[in-house]
Amino acid sequence: MKAQLLLTPTGAKYLIAKALLKKIDFSKRVYIAYGSTNQILLEMLGFNYEDMYVAGCFANNALNVTKSRPQIVVLENKKEIDISNFELTSEDYFIKGANALWYEGNTKHAAVAAADENGGTFGNFYIKAACRGAKVIIPVTHEKLIPFYHPSTQNVDLAMGSKIAMLRFFYGEIYTEIEAFKELFEVDAKVIASGGIIGNEGSVVFEIEGKRAKEAFEFAKKANSYKFEKKAEFLY
Repeated sequence: MKAQLLLTPTGAKYLIAKALLKKIDFSKRVYIAYGSTNQILLEMLGFNYEDMYVAGCFANNALNVTKSRPQIVVLENKKEIDISNFELTSEDYFIKGANALWYEGNTKHAAVAAADENGGTFGNFYIKAACRGAKVIIPVTHEKLIPFYHPSTQNVDLAMGSKIAMLRFFYGEIYTEIEAFKELFEVDAKVIASGGIIGNEGSVVFEIEGKRAKEAFEFAKKANSYKFEKKAEFLY
C-alpha cells in the first residue's frame, strides 16, 4: 500500500520521539540534551515540567535563548540520576537534536546552532561522547533541510538575537522521519514536497509504502494534533 501524508513541524517531532522510545535501550544510561523533540520524548516517558525543555531556539522572530529551563535529564532504567555523577561511556546513549539537515549523495548530515561561546552541549558533552564511542543519536526533521552546509561562526556584526555558530556533527546516527517511519511501521518513506500556509508553514509531505502504511497514515493524524503548551520566556 502507498499513502501520501503531511507532517507539521511538531507532528514530525512527535513521530521521531515515539520512534526513539522504541529505538533506545532505556536499561542503559541515557543523556537527553535540551531540544523540542527531546521534550516530547520526556513527556512520553512521563516527565512533565512547567518550562519548555529547550535552550537555544528560533522563536519571537529571533535566534533566541530561554531564560529558564529544567535541569538536564540523565536516565538509568528510565529514572533520573544525578548528572554530577554522570560519566559518559561506550555503553551510554546521548540524544542531541540539530538545527540543520542536508544530504551529500545518499548520506545525511546535520549541524547544530551554538549561542554559547564554549559550544554549549556540543562542546561540553558531544565531543566527549564521540571520543568515548557512546551511542549518539541526532534526531532532526526535514523541516530543517538546507541546500548544503555553510560553516558559520559567532563572528558577525549583527544578529536577530543571539549570535550563533553552526557546528557540524561528525559522529553519531542522523535520525529523521524516514528512520522513524521504518522503526515504527516498517514502511519506506520519501520526501516529495514541503511548505504550507495557514498553520501548515514548514510542513513536509511524505509518500510512504508498505503493509502498515494505513497504520502510519492514521498515526500521522494524531502526531499533527500535538501542541507545545509549556511555558517559555526568552532572552530576546
